[in-house]
Amino acid sequence: MASSATELYLPPSLPFPIKIVSIDASDSVVQRGTRLLTYSFVHVPAQADAQPEARFGTWDSAIDGTIQAWKVRPGEVVSQRKAKDRPVVLVLEECKHGMQISGLCVLCGKDMTNSDYIGFADSSRAHIQMTHSANGPLVSLEEAQRLEKETAEDLLKSRKLSLIVDLDQTIVHATVDPTVGEWRSEGAAWKARQAHKKNTDSDDSDDSESEDECNPNWEALEDVGEFRLGPESFGVPSGKGKSKMMENDGPVYYIKRRPGWQEFLEDMATKYQMHVYTMGTRAYAEQVCALIDPTGKVFGGRLLSRDESGSLTQKSLQRLFPCDTSMVVIIDDRADVWEWSPNLIKVVPYDFFVGIGDINSAFLPKIEPLTPLTTPGLTPPKGTAKTVPSVHSPPLADPAQLSPSSPTPVSPAAAAEAELTEKAMLTQNTIALEAQVEERPLAKKQEELQVASDGTPGAGESPGESEAAASEDKAANSKSPTPEKPHRKAALLKNDDNELQRLGKLLDEVHRRFFTAYEARRLKDTAKAGSSSRRRNSIKPKPAYDVTLIIPRIRTEVLEGVHILFSSVIPLDTPPEGTEIWRMARMFGANCSTELTAEVTHVVAAKRGTVKVDAARKRGGIKIVWLAWFTDCIALWQRQDEAAYLLDDAPAAPTTDPLDVPASAEEVADGEEWDGAQGEGGANTDLALDAINWNDINDEVDAAMNESDDGEEEDGDGRSESVMSEEDWSDDASVQTNSGPSTPTRLKRKRLRSITPSSDGMNGNSTREALGSPLAKRKKVAAERTGYSKLKEAISADDLRNEDLTVSAGKQRSLEGDGDGAEEAQVSSPSRASDEEMQEEDDEDEDGEDDDDFLARELEEEWG
Repeated sequence: MASSATELYLPPSLPFPIKIVSIDASDSVVQRGTRLLTYSFVHVPAQADAQPEARFGTWDSAIDGTIQAWKVRPGEVVSQRKAKDRPVVLVLEECKHGMQISGLCVLCGKDMTNSDYIGFADSSRAHIQMTHSANGPLVSLEEAQRLEKETAEDLLKSRKLSLIVDLDQTIVHATVDPTVGEWRSEGAAWKARQAHKKNTDSDDSDDSESEDECNPNWEALEDVGEFRLGPESFGVPSGKGKSKMMENDGPVYYIKRRPGWQEFLEDMATKYQMHVYTMGTRAYAEQVCALIDPTGKVFGGRLLSRDESGSLTQKSLQRLFPCDTSMVVIIDDRADVWEWSPNLIKVVPYDFFVGIGDINSAFLPKIEPLTPLTTPGLTPPKGTAKTVPSVHSPPLADPAQLSPSSPTPVSPAAAAEAELTEKAMLTQNTIALEAQVEERPLAKKQEELQVASDGTPGAGESPGESEAAASEDKAANSKSPTPEKPHRKAALLKNDDNELQRLGKLLDEVHRRFFTAYEARRLKDTAKAGSSSRRRNSIKPKPAYDVTLIIPRIRTEVLEGVHILFSSVIPLDTPPEGTEIWRMARMFGANCSTELTAEVTHVVAAKRGTVKVDAARKRGGIKIVWLAWFTDCIALWQRQDEAAYLLDDAPAAPTTDPLDVPASAEEVADGEEWDGAQGEGGANTDLALDAINWNDINDEVDAAMNESDDGEEEDGDGRSESVMSEEDWSDDASVQTNSGPSTPTRLKRKRLRSITPSSDGMNGNSTREALGSPLAKRKKVAAERTGYSKLKEAISADDLRNEDLTVSAGKQRSLEGDGDGAEEAQVSSPSRASDEEMQEEDDEDEDGEDDDDFLARELEEEWG
């Protein structure tokens, strides 16, 4: 007798609402087909003038057993919602047929395929396949819950979790390229020759050893395993053409086990119950497991391949754990096939055979790089579906569907279409394998590597020069009696992977956190045992010992506290929140912004010189890194040191020519700041900006700059830029021109302009006289802050040397705050008349600006 009663629900096809007329099961023992109750309902005819009428119906039992309790009474009205949420009757069964195999009940041996007028087959009561075998027993939801509970208790006692392990590019890498076999044969022959020479102790062993060169890839290939599978390993029968060559023998698979695989598997087996879940065939998976677990101690036959999984494009965690996944961890190199399950720890793919990829997933969508141009493949491709339904669906009302998660019937047309799609996918995988066998991609890559290491032109050497040098070397070698020893071949395959070490530490951390939380919760429950507080808290919160909580928490700790601004990574016409790189940043704990704010800690850029990068550099305190820093952090689940990923610092200030200022028109428009007084260069970089009263001479400098067009020259892009000294750069959002009368209101800093050679000539003054005026003297002081400017190219070096004493005295008085215009005029060598003539010339060019400028009037009065 079963320990729990079976709940029967009214079928959803009844004409609700119905009224219970009578309970017809007089005896407590019922059989299949026994009438349980009679109900009535109101029938509304289709005719418009017809009157509603009362009709009656009956409901029969679909199972055998003893009635334990009724949940309805005669005269009660049952709505469709009530029928869905509440069972009608509880029946105790001798056998619930919760475990079936090949159409028979495992427990009682009854035939589950019989059907009658009720339209219900007992085979639908057990539909969950949770074993690793395709022909294993099917269980009901209730039985699945019981089995998982027993398994969880056993694991907790042994302090273990469950670990699902992928094979290809996670633990091993495989190929069918015959080149590997040839290289291994060469290496084995070389090894045998060396052993023979060592045993014979020949005198000429040294000479022959220098001539006997080993294949450069032998060291990495020495531990490669190999096995041969029949044509069925391709997934579909071989046909005509290329596949004809493998109809008898089948391809040879070469398996490279990831460095550290043995220590990793043995260590994890002490903390996890290990399962294999692969997209390869059953025959392939068994051969690989024989290489990595020959004794069966690690996996113990817990192997699930694509032949049993039920899908070629998706992996389902519910296939093995349909009810509870709180103790299950997954390691796989692909996250899309798991729909980014919270149980998943993504592994960096193992790509030992360069460019081969995963030979058992040619039918899967290609993995796109982590860029904003793609969105994450979190949805399964069309035509695929999970074979195991959700176990959290509400109970079904039909008594013929006693399990809450009965499978949905599939139409014959849909089944035929799915079969055709599967065959097309397998054919695609077959073509990919055949291409490896015939095209030998590893041999081609080795040849390309050898050409690159031996015959490529040197840096800064044209192809013609390299060919000439090669011909000369060839001629010299032909005359030499002893030919030069050929260059040693470079190795294509390298044995330098250490991913399993990192993965082992991460799995150890998950295990530690789980059982730390479990022990804390167990002690807490023990302390509350028998107390009234435990009865009050009958609804327990979700326990902290749950890997679906632990793994996401570890993931968010990677970039916790990081606030990222992406630069030149997300296209302008793409909503950033919908891109994969944005989602990955949030998944790993970072906050993201679209603009530079005070919270931003990192600027992740794809190139130099962007507006966001320059703005962040000016602000300071922000780490500006390449995009590779972000991708490495999420690939390794560990925050990387930014020092190795920093963009180059801003270039130093120019030493001689201010025309090399690294600022573009776009940077000036966006408020880019460049301080010409900093860095190396300039004769007087120690002179502070406040040493010159820019407010007093600002308008005079503007007037002088507007007098000439010679200060513009085209850059490399054909754009015209103003030629100016370093003082001329400022923080203004745009370049201002004095097209109208000036006003007392001015911005924080203004783009200043200095006199040009053409304006000096138009004023009719000599170079010496121009330098002697107060205006020219102040300009020369400003120019000397950053070195000689091309804007003063009308002034010779001799003239500047003759004026050094005069200028130095003027600067000293400016720094001391001496505002006496008369004393400044005494130091200057030019006459006052020259100053007045140049000032009048400036006033004419400015179209009367000085009449409206009180600063100009003040200076004019001060200078007389």
